[in-house]
Amino acid sequence: MTDTSDNSEYSGAALSSFILALAGSRSIVDKLLADAGVDEIDPETWYDYEWSMSFYSKIEAELGKDALAQVGRSMIEAATYPPEIDNIRTLLSGLGQWFELNARGSKLGTLSCEWEDEHTAVIENTIHQGRCALNIGIIEGACARYGIEPLIEHGADTCKDEGGTACIYRVSW
Repeated sequence: MTDTSDNSEYSGAALSSFILALAGSRSIVDKLLADAGVDEIDPETWYDYEWSMSFYSKIEAELGKDALAQVGRSMIEAATYPPEIDNIRTLLSGLGQWFELNARGSKLGTLSCEWEDEHTAVIENTIHQGRCALNIGIIEGACARYGIEPLIEHGADTCKDEGGTACIYRVSW
């Protein structure tokens, strides 16, 4: 297990995307917040990284993988992008930098993207405690932003949800 005891933090803006994803279920949002010991998630605040990742795990445990994937899609929908991110290639290639804007600390892992061809990317996620369903939702949201419905294939060798060191996704369209 990776040690992130160096006061690593996670952005409240990214964390609060779960509220957008579950906007039609205020009672569920309130319960998740109460169970986490908070009244709200402040988008301007930085939260303990471990607590934030356990919050995503709780969403998955309580509501399932589909709900957590919707949180990932909501992150992409709500994000602000610089003008140079204007197509699917620049967005998928920039996911690692986007993670670094929303998480700070050392030993948090990486998110990298390599291109096999014009319509196929391979994304490797070594993010500490990153949830597979959340990452798939982020990838789906990135593609949807440009009207693309991707085929996302998870590598068979390793999965972070099953104790592996990485998740590898082959994204094609």
